[in-house]
Amino acid sequence: MTGKPASQTTMGMTSLLPNLTRLLKSLPPSPSQQKLDELVKKILAEVQAKSSPENRKSQWEYLLKNAVFDLACTEGKALKDENTKYYSQLRDRLDLVLTFTEHEACEQTLPFTILQDLLETQTIASCSHIFSWIEARAERLTDGLVPQKGKALVLLRTLNDLLRRLSKMGSTTIFCGRILTFLSGVFPLGERSGVNLRGEYGPTWEGVQAPTKAASEDVVMGDAKEAEKEEEKMQVDDESKKSAREDKKDDKDDFYNTFWSLQLPFSKPPLFAQPNTFDEFKEAVNKVIPVIREATAKERAMMGSRAGGGSASTLKRKREPDPEANTVTEYFFAKFLTSPELLELEIADTHFRRQFLFQLAILLAHLQTFTKAAKAVWASARNRSLQMDFTLEPTQAEWVQETYTKVMDELKQTAPNGRAFAETVSAILEREKNWVKWKNELCTAFDKEPWSEEIDGKKVGLEEATRNIRRKMREPAEEWPWMLGSEPLTEIWAMGYRDLSDLQNPFHAGSVQDFVKKIKQEDKRIDMRRTQLAKLASTVEAKAKAAAQAKAKADADTAMEVVPPATTDAPARPAPPNPAGSPIHPSLPAKPGSPKAAEAPTVAAPAPAPPAPAPALPTDDQIIKLEEASSNKQRWAWLALRTARDHHLQHFHKIGLGDIVQLAVEIEAEKKAPKGQDLAVTEEVGSASPMTSSSKVLVASDMVAPNSGKNEDEKMEP
Repeated sequence: MTGKPASQTTMGMTSLLPNLTRLLKSLPPSPSQQKLDELVKKILAEVQAKSSPENRKSQWEYLLKNAVFDLACTEGKALKDENTKYYSQLRDRLDLVLTFTEHEACEQTLPFTILQDLLETQTIASCSHIFSWIEARAERLTDGLVPQKGKALVLLRTLNDLLRRLSKMGSTTIFCGRILTFLSGVFPLGERSGVNLRGEYGPTWEGVQAPTKAASEDVVMGDAKEAEKEEEKMQVDDESKKSAREDKKDDKDDFYNTFWSLQLPFSKPPLFAQPNTFDEFKEAVNKVIPVIREATAKERAMMGSRAGGGSASTLKRKREPDPEANTVTEYFFAKFLTSPELLELEIADTHFRRQFLFQLAILLAHLQTFTKAAKAVWASARNRSLQMDFTLEPTQAEWVQETYTKVMDELKQTAPNGRAFAETVSAILEREKNWVKWKNELCTAFDKEPWSEEIDGKKVGLEEATRNIRRKMREPAEEWPWMLGSEPLTEIWAMGYRDLSDLQNPFHAGSVQDFVKKIKQEDKRIDMRRTQLAKLASTVEAKAKAAAQAKAKADADTAMEVVPPATTDAPARPAPPNPAGSPIHPSLPAKPGSPKAAEAPTVAAPAPAPPAPAPALPTDDQIIKLEEASSNKQRWAWLALRTARDHHLQHFHKIGLGDIVQLAVEIEAEKKAPKGQDLAVTEEVGSASPMTSSSKVLVASDMVAPNSGKNEDEKMEP
């Protein structure tokens, strides 16, 4: 408390008790949060002057806790009454405690300490009702909750204690799921208290006691008379029957021990680090799997015989799903029953076989992470506690994979709904791999901040950062430059190919004159554009010159207006002396040969002006694009040479470096010349067709025309 005498503290609590009693009586059934806030504010204002705030906190906590537990003491009587209002009254009082806490009249941990004590004293049915109140008030209870501090620890400890009480109750599986779902929503995913960072396993299998002879005799023989009759029968039996019965019993005991021995590695996988453990496990699994498979086949055969025993209408009805049979899907084994007499019956049970196969699938999936390649991926110095000194050899890894496949196939064959059950198991194990990977990385945080981008020193969101891009996407698209979708298709169409049958015809690219015409057209386009630019430049220059002259004239007129006119009163200024002595004008030089001319200083002749640079050829974007298209002219030149290669190869030595204009002239001259006459091209003809730089193609001995189906060693002569 606060160090005051007990009598004074008791008197303080007594003074607040009437106020709390009056408050409880004034509570309406299921009051709203607003109504509770008004009542609590009113009662706190009334008692504000009775004691210090620290004393009032402890007093209110004591009185509210007593009020809750006074009602909790009546749980036994309330459960016997069908029309009980116990749970509604309990929720109202818990709401009152939470409201006092929100008004800072009590400590923040008070609701959680009351819940912790209350859940320990109530039955499971009452705990379910109390937890429903926790779920409904989750937002208010977890307001300001900080993991691993304060009320978060009390809440976590309370619900974990409740889970331990429910772990042995098969009918409360849904209740356990509600608690786990609530915890996963309240606490972050990486909360250390909910993650098995050390990789600790559950309780180890304690094993089963081997059946003794005395115990088996007690089970078989009911009384002394039956024992005597059994002994007489045994004496009558032949020795062969006795030995066969003993062998069968030994096999049964051996299978019993082998089957239950597998529970030890299921519960403690680190045993595989010990020598010979894997070999024993492999031998045991190879003995048990055939027995499980035989039981599954027998069950399927029995189901088939039942279905085929009736008439055709009965068989048709049996194939339809039974709604009542599908509802009975919940089963629970509180603990494995390990009696030797029950093992055969348990293996005949579908759910028991599924339980065993599921355990085996989990362990085999775990062992697959201990291959040499898999360990290199996840093993690190940080998660050393999760590692064990065990690595699967290639043959062992192959057996594990094959056995895992057999187990999944057996789960699919197990009725009912075997395929759906096997798919569920596969999904669970696949998710478990991701969880194990995350825990191996020490539960690194994977929360990502909202996407942002820094623009002009300011972080903006996705909408603002992509605004210009989305605006541009809404604009109409530019006209596609290729008429037929792509450049190659448009080019093929322009070459004259219209159908697949055109591909069967030999290649006809055109004549040399056609390619010369195309090249000249390209040059003409460039010349025309340059002429336009020259005219435009001369027009702009003339306008600029006229504007300069107009400006100069305007400046001269302005200067004349600024000079003041001469007055008659001012004395006339004497004329400056004429050093040159020119009688005509002072600024003129003296007459050559005169004495004054000899006296005049000699003026050096001005240096000749440098020659004006040649005007640059006008250019713009269109000319640049046309000049960049010179690759087309080179291609046309190559095609012209390729076309003339077969029939006009004799002219190639006359055209220099691939002047196809000259080649066209030679071809035309050959056509006009009579047969048998040597062709000669005069210089005038050659000069009449100058070769442009864009129409020249280097034809050397090491250059080969594009692939035309001939041998590689066939080259063009220079």
